[in-house]
Amino acid sequence: MPNGTARRRLLPGLIGALLLAGCGQAPPNVLLITLDTTRVDRLGCYGHDRPTTPHLDELAARALRYTRAYAVSSWTLPTHASLFTGKLPTSHGAEYDPEGPLRLSAGIEGDFDMMRARGLSEDETTLAEVLRDAGYATGGIVAGPWLKKVFGLDAGFEFWDDTGIEELNGRRADGVTRAALEWLAQHDEAPFFLFLNYYDPHGPFSPPDEAKRAIVPPGVDPRTLSPVEQSRLLYDAEILFMDRQIGVLFDELRRRGRWEDTWIVIVADHGELLGNGGRFGHGDTLTEDEIRVPLIVKEPGVDPPTGAIDERIQQTDIMPMLLARLGLPAPRNMQGSAALPVAHPIVAEVYPLEVATDGGAWRMILNRDLKYLWNSKGNSVLVSLSDPPEARRDLTTVLPEERERMDRVLARYLESLPRPGAAGPPQEVDAATVEALRSLGYLGGPSPGTGGD
Repeated sequence: MPNGTARRRLLPGLIGALLLAGCGQAPPNVLLITLDTTRVDRLGCYGHDRPTTPHLDELAARALRYTRAYAVSSWTLPTHASLFTGKLPTSHGAEYDPEGPLRLSAGIEGDFDMMRARGLSEDETTLAEVLRDAGYATGGIVAGPWLKKVFGLDAGFEFWDDTGIEELNGRRADGVTRAALEWLAQHDEAPFFLFLNYYDPHGPFSPPDEAKRAIVPPGVDPRTLSPVEQSRLLYDAEILFMDRQIGVLFDELRRRGRWEDTWIVIVADHGELLGNGGRFGHGDTLTEDEIRVPLIVKEPGVDPPTGAIDERIQQTDIMPMLLARLGLPAPRNMQGSAALPVAHPIVAEVYPLEVATDGGAWRMILNRDLKYLWNSKGNSVLVSLSDPPEARRDLTTVLPEERERMDRVLARYLESLPRPGAAGPPQEVDAATVEALRSLGYLGGPSPGTGGD
């Protein structure tokens, strides 16, 4: 639960939102920002020793900072779909699918007919649709290829800007912020829901020189370092550049007098391996490095609740939490919870295409400090998160009954969930998007390793 200050204000905040709507006053705005591929331990407010996130650190000091937030998967499409629907990938279906309607093989030589995916079904009700129908102006500005319109995440947004992401590194943070400022200038009266996706920490890492100079120690040439050391320095510089552009956005909200009447939710879609265990990348496994994410929530008001919240929470909980606090009805069949402690198990799932990796599918469930990972290739593992990462070992033979119990709970829970709606008509994803995805490692290359921690 929240600390004392936050706990006392949880209920009054809900009552205040309901009273605000009843008095005819404008409801608060909502700003949802995803930090693509951002590890929780690379932010200053989560203990990182490099000055990567001064603006996010300042926000966290005046907001609620969740210390045990989890992604539902380890790559972009399913995690964003879960943010927008309050559902797990098993239910919303936005995922790799060898029989899916979206062909990802355009321009790729060879037999890649199984390079397919499903976008978000038109049957799903999204956060943007609920807020649009409640009178909000809805806008989305994105920077990565998995968020292009073809994948369906634009449902409910009156404005969706997915331009400028044909390049390998997507749209840089300054381009996202510039487009956001233009959109805000046109929506200064109606309550707004603005979604922003900052992509910079996604590899390959090529931060602007000014950010690199601020992170790399004087006299050090990153090219002379080991691959792990080099990638971590450049990754931190990418995060710093992103943070600076988010700071520009925050300054504009304050200048326009919109800071105090705006919900701000900052969350990563997933993390990154960064050489841990000799592995790089993300999206094939469910390690803590990939699915533990930062989550910072600033509520409206002159004196919003602050502090660290240690209860576990998931991306599926953000939509029901926001709707409850805004006094808006939630769609049926959401798997997230509107209050803590959450009423559902913490689970995650990833189903890479077999033509892209030989590691198999992974599913995860937590029970206190135990983490069970089921693997389709028989490499399931049980670990204790209370052990240091370097000391974690498979506890299957030590706790066989617990392993079997968690396996049953995980299987039964996922089997109990409703399945996705219609997948939509077959279509080719444009060649530029496919090339960007392939260059980023999504459509080929060996698995970076196993899914254990």
